[in-house]
Amino acid sequence: MQRTIADEGISIITCTKRQQYIENAFGNYDAQTWKAKELIIILNNDGMNIEKYRRRARKRENVSVYQLPENTSLGECLNFGVDKSMFNYVAKFDDDDYYAPDYLTDAMHAFQKSNADIVGKRTHYVYLEASNLLVLRYPKNENSFVSSLSGATLVIRKAVFDKVRFPDRDLGEDSRFCRECDKLGLKMFSDYKYNFVAIRRENAEDHTWPITEQKLISLSNVLIIPFSRKFQEYVTKSAEING
Repeated sequence: MQRTIADEGISIITCTKRQQYIENAFGNYDAQTWKAKELIIILNNDGMNIEKYRRRARKRENVSVYQLPENTSLGECLNFGVDKSMFNYVAKFDDDDYYAPDYLTDAMHAFQKSNADIVGKRTHYVYLEASNLLVLRYPKNENSFVSSLSGATLVIRKAVFDKVRFPDRDLGEDSRFCRECDKLGLKMFSDYKYNFVAIRRENAEDHTWPITEQKLISLSNVLIIPFSRKFQEYVTKSAEING
């Protein structure tokens, strides 16, 4: 019997230095409706309590937790996770963002319709916590092939890593990865905008991209989106296929 996309599994890799996002990291994994999945958590802070994570991991299927020295770059942490992964697709989840239940199902549908090497979102929502604003970055880049994707939304065919690895750096490892993939002619597909939100905390220094809310809003590729309920309800849409 021929294998289909619905038979495939996805390895989620979450690298974290911040204990306060433990609930979010596990919650995003638990919520995903795609059945064949695993979660690989990599702690990148020497002061984090790995046993606290492993106790939670034991209550779930296919969850493993590792700890690497904090001087290990984010890129190398991600490569470590790829090497530990069991499935043919690898998803990069940030520890503090919102991934709706059908996020992975949407990504796999995008692979099915595009035959891309990498799927993600160029057009994506950002929630600005301090000002309670929802904005949309890079509008009009949905459902199209692109040269770059939001780093928090990368879902990658594992075979890609035979050609490209994440660079050994803490900042811009995802954008550099996309640039190298583009140079090699690998196909990147931007899915539709729903089912993901990047969360910008009040303190810009909490982020690897320390831009202020005011500067982000002023960018030419940003639209402010009026919403009257929780942003999760606004951006969450039913998946087009079931896993």
